[in-house]
Amino acid sequence: MKTKKVLRSDTMGRSGFLTFLAALIPGVGYMYLGLIKRGVQALVLFLLIEPLFNILGIGGLSYLVQIPFGCFTFFDTLYLARRIDMGERVEDTDFIFSYHNFSDFSKGGVDRMRKRALNAAALILIALGVLAIVHNLFGGTELYRLVMHYVRSLFMPVLLILAGVYILIRKS
Repeated sequence: MKTKKVLRSDTMGRSGFLTFLAALIPGVGYMYLGLIKRGVQALVLFLLIEPLFNILGIGGLSYLVQIPFGCFTFFDTLYLARRIDMGERVEDTDFIFSYHNFSDFSKGGVDRMRKRALNAAALILIALGVLAIVHNLFGGTELYRLVMHYVRSLFMPVLLILAGVYILIRKS
């Protein structure tokens, strides 16, 4: 006897395979799930990474940010799709602050969160500045080319290994 699969109205017509394919493009997966605000913001952020790095003179290093960003949006899209499939309501919030509901925080909590966000932004700006200086000072040397070759060829495998180790450590 065959059982009939009943789809909830929020997932009606949504294909798991198409969700997977859409998730491969940062932001598009969110939009496919109906999270338009989050999807547009993520897509715009992703598309601005390379031009920003080019302006700083380190365009060749943009993949160091684009790859982790793309991985995050891919796995986050699949996670949100699973939550939606389980019947949970997922709000279409801003991409950057999507995991924080400011109404749940006291005044001090919002201030702490704002301070952390500013500190993170400051560290990112400092790192980008240092990368730009190193690239502009040593960009033409053979040592720099050799280091960049190894960074390009080993970055993704090392990132995958570190992500796996992090997941194992976090589980235990």
